[in-house]
Amino acid sequence: MAFYLCVVEILNGFLAGLATGVFITWFPGMLNMQAVATSVRVGTRKAYQFSAGLAIVIAAQTALAVLFANLLTDNPSILPNIRETAIPLFLLLAAGFTWKGFRARAARKAEKEVPYKGGPFWRGMMMSMMNILNVPFVFALAGWLMADGYLSRAFLPRLFYVPGTSLGAFLVFLMYSRLGDWINRNAALFTRNINFFIGGLFGLLALLQGIRLYS
Repeated sequence: MAFYLCVVEILNGFLAGLATGVFITWFPGMLNMQAVATSVRVGTRKAYQFSAGLAIVIAAQTALAVLFANLLTDNPSILPNIRETAIPLFLLLAAGFTWKGFRARAARKAEKEVPYKGGPFWRGMMMSMMNILNVPFVFALAGWLMADGYLSRAFLPRLFYVPGTSLGAFLVFLMYSRLGDWINRNAALFTRNINFFIGGLFGLLALLQGIRLYS
């Protein structure tokens, strides 16, 4: 009986992670839109590799948030430090993507293709590392799941929550990558200006973080 309950808790942890991964990546945002851009620019296969890089880092961020939940709870000053660091990082990324947008626009006018540099898997990992707010976000979601009894506080269910979250996010990234050409055909204006969109999103995130911290 105890073994059965343990297996059920582990399965619940994995499924809760799967739902979390889908939830945090389902709507258009920085990561999945970059997966679309990679698919359109260098093909679906490399977009899949890019998505794998994204998902690997999400697994690490989830592990930090869930397996070390007690550390974050006992040291609440860590979260404000993460949020404060996020503001200049978001502003820097906003400027970087806006510059990339103008560069890509100039290249289109000159009918010149800007070369794709670096491996897609490593680019995906670097992009996902920039999204540092995943840690407090997943921490809050996992805390709610544990408080309501959907996720056991035992070690093994929390351990299996990590690959569940990574897999859920990876499946959503695969969907966006697979639909990259369709999104490009049906939202050409959006995809041509995706760097401006992502840069604006980072600027908005920096503004919201500033309001939350200093209001």
